[in-house]
Amino acid sequence: MLIVPMLDQGGLERVCAATARLLKDLYDVHLVVFNTAGMIYDVSGVAMTDLHLGAVQGRFGKALNVAKRVRRVRQLKKRLRTQLSYSFGPTANLVNVLSKQKDITWVGVRGYGALGSKASMRLLCRLADRVISCTRVMEQEISRQFHPKSSAAVYNPCDIQEIRELSLCSTAPEFDAFFAQPGKIVASMGREHDVKGFWHLIKAAALARKKAPDLNLRLMIIGEGRYEAYRKLAGELGMQDAVLFTGVQSNPFALLRKADAYALTSQSEGFPNALIEAMAVGLPCVSVNCLTGPAEILHEAYETCKDGNQTYYADYGILAGVFSGEKDLRAESVSAEERRFADLLVALFTDEALYQRYQASAKSRAEAFGMERYLCAVRDLIQEDVS
Repeated sequence: MLIVPMLDQGGLERVCAATARLLKDLYDVHLVVFNTAGMIYDVSGVAMTDLHLGAVQGRFGKALNVAKRVRRVRQLKKRLRTQLSYSFGPTANLVNVLSKQKDITWVGVRGYGALGSKASMRLLCRLADRVISCTRVMEQEISRQFHPKSSAAVYNPCDIQEIRELSLCSTAPEFDAFFAQPGKIVASMGREHDVKGFWHLIKAAALARKKAPDLNLRLMIIGEGRYEAYRKLAGELGMQDAVLFTGVQSNPFALLRKADAYALTSQSEGFPNALIEAMAVGLPCVSVNCLTGPAEILHEAYETCKDGNQTYYADYGILAGVFSGEKDLRAESVSAEERRFADLLVALFTDEALYQRYQASAKSRAEAFGMERYLCAVRDLIQEDVS
């Protein structure tokens, strides 16, 4: 049994859907979704139950909703004689462990922010049979703080072949004028959320344009949101025509192929799927060394990249120091970290040997996070736990 709140756009939802598709020909898989409204991920051929118990407002309403979900899932587990239940995300994890029957329960922790909910993590680690993290650093931290019965790190899967095929598709005509301009394009993906640190990226891009005007560096941000504050910031920095906000795209990979590099400026990540997707289409990457994921993706000996203030020219991309301070949308306020990030963007584009090295290594590194490797890792754990 795979348990997930929804199957709309999102990282954990994508991983759950991919897991269902990969396992359905090998096991008797049953997918449980709290609410299928807005479902976009393909899970055809997988048995599915919609509980019709989506999110509600108010503390009492939430508690009652959890109780209803637990009761329904417990009944399903009993009726289906479920051997193993794997949940994705905090709300599904809680329902999974509270509905335990004779099944082995796996809970998936997919974001480093979840570790901040100490009481919840302690409960999950006490009740779950295994805690599965999407990075090794996260697994190590969970083991150190919460002492689960058993744990494992399984990197999120990416369909590398599909990403590369989709990247060859045409893009919407509305973006033609932006792409027709000469110069270099830096892409980034993510919803409009402070954790993504897009104000840092816009300021760094503006600095890079001034430092190396011949590059005519422009910025493309792909993801959900209106980005009004960021549009205003770009305008104040003289970049109103140099920043493209594409909104949500059904095929962001075709847009990525139009770019020349990828940048990640997040304050924290679980496992940055977008970084792998950009690497799959051959984009050299400059990423902050935030917790968690970028170091493990971009460097083999990721444990050696512990200094958050240092720049590492890693095996598969550039790791920049993390950004400090609160959100700052003032155009005149530029931090030392933003200046450093701008310098790295300029260095990447002006050093041809460096650019070609990271362009080639990005594509090869992406293969390590393909679907087959993910399937092998999950199958190994199933065989270990269900015997």
